[in-house]
Amino acid sequence: MVASTEGFTEDLNGNEAEISISRLAYNQEQFDVKFGLLPVDRRAPREKVRKAINRCCAPYTTAKGIFATIINFIPILHWLPKYKWREDSSHDIVAGLTIGIMNIPQGMAYAGLASVPPVYGLYTSFFPPLLYMIFGTSRHVSMGVFSVVSLMVGTARLRILPDQAIVGSSLANGTAPTGSVMAEYSPIEVVTTLSLAVGIVQLAMALLRLDFLTAYLSDQVVSGFSTGAACHVFVAQLNEITGVKLPRYDGFFRLYYVLHDLAAAIPQSNLAAVIVSICSIVFLIVGKEVINPLFKKKCPIPLPFELFLLIIATVVSHAGQFKYKYKMKVVDQIPIGIPSPSLPNFDLLPTVFRDAVGIAIVGFVVTVSMGKLFAKRHRYRIDPSQELYALGITSAVSSLFPIFPPTTSLSRSLVYEAAGTKTQLATVLSSGLLLVVILWLGPLLQPLPMCVLACIILVALKGLFMQVSELKPLWRLSKIDCIVWIFSCVITMCSDVMEGLALSVAFAMLTIVLRSQWPQSHWLGQLPDTMLYRDVAQYDSAVEVAGIRVVRFDSPLLFTNVELFKRVVHKAARHFELDHAGDDINDAEIVQDDEEYELAWKPSSENDPSVKKKPTAVRRLVIDCSGFTFIDCMGVQALKEISAEMDAHGVTVAFACAKAPVRQLFEASGFYESVPKRMFYPTIHDAVIASMISEQSQDGFNVDMQL
Repeated sequence: MVASTEGFTEDLNGNEAEISISRLAYNQEQFDVKFGLLPVDRRAPREKVRKAINRCCAPYTTAKGIFATIINFIPILHWLPKYKWREDSSHDIVAGLTIGIMNIPQGMAYAGLASVPPVYGLYTSFFPPLLYMIFGTSRHVSMGVFSVVSLMVGTARLRILPDQAIVGSSLANGTAPTGSVMAEYSPIEVVTTLSLAVGIVQLAMALLRLDFLTAYLSDQVVSGFSTGAACHVFVAQLNEITGVKLPRYDGFFRLYYVLHDLAAAIPQSNLAAVIVSICSIVFLIVGKEVINPLFKKKCPIPLPFELFLLIIATVVSHAGQFKYKYKMKVVDQIPIGIPSPSLPNFDLLPTVFRDAVGIAIVGFVVTVSMGKLFAKRHRYRIDPSQELYALGITSAVSSLFPIFPPTTSLSRSLVYEAAGTKTQLATVLSSGLLLVVILWLGPLLQPLPMCVLACIILVALKGLFMQVSELKPLWRLSKIDCIVWIFSCVITMCSDVMEGLALSVAFAMLTIVLRSQWPQSHWLGQLPDTMLYRDVAQYDSAVEVAGIRVVRFDSPLLFTNVELFKRVVHKAARHFELDHAGDDINDAEIVQDDEEYELAWKPSSENDPSVKKKPTAVRRLVIDCSGFTFIDCMGVQALKEISAEMDAHGVTVAFACAKAPVRQLFEASGFYESVPKRMFYPTIHDAVIASMISEQSQDGFNVDMQL
């Protein structure tokens, strides 16, 4: 349709304005015919499946394809032959030794969070990184123990095998006492089987291409959850620092009960353990917060104050006989040598599976988040799907040895990068240093007080607690995201770690539903000398064409918001009688809305800004469908009802910018039997032009129409 006419209309100020309409004005059907909209191929889904199968099978049809697939699945075969020994080896040696030194205290300390003896933390820091080096795609992440995951492991272990079943020296050698409720299992058996289950879950996610599910763990959920989990980690170390034995609790408000018992047990605290803990914390804080920043000006690698503390505390404890004179709890037995591989206890798999799902997802999210951060800084790419395979293989194969589930450590990864790491070959050096400790130096650490390991954990939590500083800028940026962060933190503090994670994700999903249930809506006006339409509340020069209102609803049209959509359209029509304004709106609310809108009318005279003129009654309504990314059955029905209601009250409804999938749904649902196709237009301007032509024809204007 070609509309070559010039007419006159009124803007919102009542000024007579000349409007030129010399352009093509198509409805949607004419537009599709002219520009050749391709018909929907019903075989397309099957064709896509066939092509996908061909893509999957193609690499295995030739020897070259098979070799390329192997290279992609084992990344070390790609980067190791190209390794720049002269340029990169020195960086990797320094970084490897630095991380190896950090692994010793952290591995032993975080084993306590996992509720197993310290030596198993050394094993977890030794075996998994070597496997990740072969299959991983990130060059800078440090695989091994991580505080939050270690706490989740400890929570699972205590749920399955409570401490009450462990007495005497049984915990030291990793066995449960005979005759206990679960005497057939040991703590290390539980966490090793848990590691196998985590690996199985991650491999299943990789095979099913479920890495996209981690998108539901937003940055705010992860940050709030990890901060709440840090509170659990903090409280779990207080019994070691005070030297008192506290019972473990499950369920909601567990931290409250632990703190209550701690307050009651303070008079029985071991004074020697408290003094050693205070000295250790002061030593670490001064070293890490005062000395290291000064040292960093000369060398990017921080001094390993945790290792210094380990050595000093071990020597002083041995010389002072802390274990016997002051009844302090020490590391005690550390076996020498590499443990022989053995299969995990498969009977425990159903028991640990629930915990394995949460640990698998958290481990993957942390690894990919850190990997993407470093990849962006150093201009390389990581493959999230391959990372799932790498993590799954690492956890599953490592479970042949006595370990607990490994993942990426935030603090060590940052040090890894700061030390100048170039590739994962640095892992060979860090694991080599751990091997020396496991084979020969382990027994030297037996006098180490357990409260010192607890202090190392407490000081390491600073980074997690500092995430609270995100709240102020987050509140300014998005209040809903800020509420998600606070809820994730608080609910994790008030419940167990696993339940906190599940509830945090559920709440984040709920906010998505709420955002779609109460979306924003806008009335659009034309910008002068353009075919663009923008919100009249945001653009001062945007002017509504007299008698025509353009409405945009910024959300998919679903059963959750169809009533709100109807309310928006009724409000836009505005000349309705109050009893036709919708069942969910009362008369007073409509009157208030009208008064608010009247205050926004633009002045009709530059000389007298106080003079305002009420706009012409709406006779044409254009619904901008660009916000309808998809529509459900109730949304289709709502559009039918709106069109019929408006038509009954003399208002013609047109639809603009409807996406092809939405129009296909209209076609399939019989929508066009109620609303003719000619009322759909490819752009808002086409709809407005057609409405103006129709309006001018009714008012007696001369319109030259060429079909």
